[in-house]
Amino acid sequence: MSVALRTRAHHSFVGAVLLLCAQGSFANPVADYFKNVDTLQARFTQVLFDAAEIPTEQSKGTITVQRPDRFHLEYTEPYHQIYVADGQRLWAYDEDLEQVTVKKQAGTLANSPAMLLSNPQGLTDNYTVTKLEGAGPDRFELTPKRADSNFERLLLSFADGRLRYMELHDSFGQMTRLEFEQMKKNPLVDPELFRFKPPAGVDIITEDNL
Repeated sequence: MSVALRTRAHHSFVGAVLLLCAQGSFANPVADYFKNVDTLQARFTQVLFDAAEIPTEQSKGTITVQRPDRFHLEYTEPYHQIYVADGQRLWAYDEDLEQVTVKKQAGTLANSPAMLLSNPQGLTDNYTVTKLEGAGPDRFELTPKRADSNFERLLLSFADGRLRYMELHDSFGQMTRLEFEQMKKNPLVDPELFRFKPPAGVDIITEDNL
């Protein structure tokens, strides 16, 4: 898989993580599943599908979220990459490239559903949330009201009060599916997870005039 496609898929997941960081109270049935949650931790499997719905890449890792605005996302298979949001900056470390990119967290993926979901006041203004009927887990479809969104729609599935999977359909015809396992609500979390220290000897690329 090309670096560009891999990066696009990872941006999708970063957006999904920012969704998990969302907090607040708003008129939306999805919000009920995130009430009274300060921290989340889970393992995940991510599969990227092309426009023909053929899987092109699978990766695995772990995710830890602390509200508001902090997360530690680590890909462990088939490569090693780390994304850390400390509330001010978003750090991205690629072990193969020996490179770290750091940018302002505010405004990252500004047009993505995740960023809008991280601002609960704007959710109902920018997205239509529809509960999908049928047997099985509770499923919701989120569709943007603005034409310039990076995603055409998102699908969320909940079971036993926990997010089980998420599908992000982008404007390139790709779909990223995230399946979560061993999700824990409000576990004790080490604050050091959200303080990224670049490894010695790596190139550091700073963006956004930090």
